[in-house]
Amino acid sequence: MKKHVSSLLFLALFAVAAAAADKPAPAVNADTKESFATVSSWVQQQMGPGGRYEHVTASERSTVQSKLAEMGGLLDKHGSVAQMSDADKTEMFNSQEQVNSILARRDGDRLVCKSVAPVGSHIPVTTCRTARQMESEQREARTYIEDPSRNVQLKSGN
Repeated sequence: MKKHVSSLLFLALFAVAAAAADKPAPAVNADTKESFATVSSWVQQQMGPGGRYEHVTASERSTVQSKLAEMGGLLDKHGSVAQMSDADKTEMFNSQEQVNSILARRDGDRLVCKSVAPVGSHIPVTTCRTARQMESEQREARTYIEDPSRNVQLKSGN
């Protein structure tokens, strides 16, 4: 029973990563070092520019990379989760939880919903957008406001 539960816990690491990807995520059963290598490289790729986790900060990225390296080392040592000692399974689980927490918080496909009453109404309207869409809208607004040619036009009265 413990072996089965620990295997399921190990798979929880990538539930966030594979749940709602734009592109099909690799078919993962990451209970061996070979399948973990596939998932680990996918997560590394998604932390790059344009990836699902591109908004991971530099310190979070180094944490994720070090935790993935620790998990890879445990799997290199034992071959699979089923062959790990209880202490190593606990270490694996704790590393997974830390990585899951970071990736879930920085997931660009995470849906964020807000309920706001529009101007002139008391009836709130719920709007939902992905974190990636919200970041893009903020970046576009910042670019528009900071645009030097727009500022020149405003100062000249045009």
